[in-house]
Amino acid sequence: MKHIRTISDPSRPTRSTGFTLIEVLVALFVLAIGLLGLAMLQTTGLRFNTNSYSRTQATYVAYDIVERMRANFTGFTAGNYDTKTTAAANSAISAFASCKSSTCDCNTTVCDPATLAKYDLGQWYSQQDTLLPGAKDAANLSPAWRATIDRAGNLATITIYWLEQDRNSGSITTTQPTSQSWQVEIYP
Repeated sequence: MKHIRTISDPSRPTRSTGFTLIEVLVALFVLAIGLLGLAMLQTTGLRFNTNSYSRTQATYVAYDIVERMRANFTGFTAGNYDTKTTAAANSAISAFASCKSSTCDCNTTVCDPATLAKYDLGQWYSQQDTLLPGAKDAANLSPAWRATIDRAGNLATITIYWLEQDRNSGSITTTQPTSQSWQVEIYP
């Protein structure tokens, strides 16, 4: 009669089959390193996408004011859009804030070129505060930074400031804003 060995047969030599605990731990370690690298890649990609989005919004805002100046060419040539410094920009914002509910709401009434320029600048700065992350915060830095429009004849140089994420730390920078400038010739 033939002897049949069973799993519990003590005469059978024991041999390890399958994974040991060390092999499982090594596999988990390799998987964890891979997932950590993937998470870092996702975070970096998101940060660069956010900064790219900010630059796109800055371009949108710049061309918005260009079209407003083209529509009000008389106000542009008279210098009503000139905000060469942050102080001039803050002055334009204050002038709009003091009249926006009554005398310079150009959506509902016909405005002269100077009032239309005041309205356009007020809307433009408000739009920046809404669309650009940190545009309002850049205005509160020391020194303060606000978007400017510098006119020389028909050439307008528009510079917009905002805060974006620091590429090294991933947090919003609070010292030096990012800026982008456009030079555009304005014609009616």
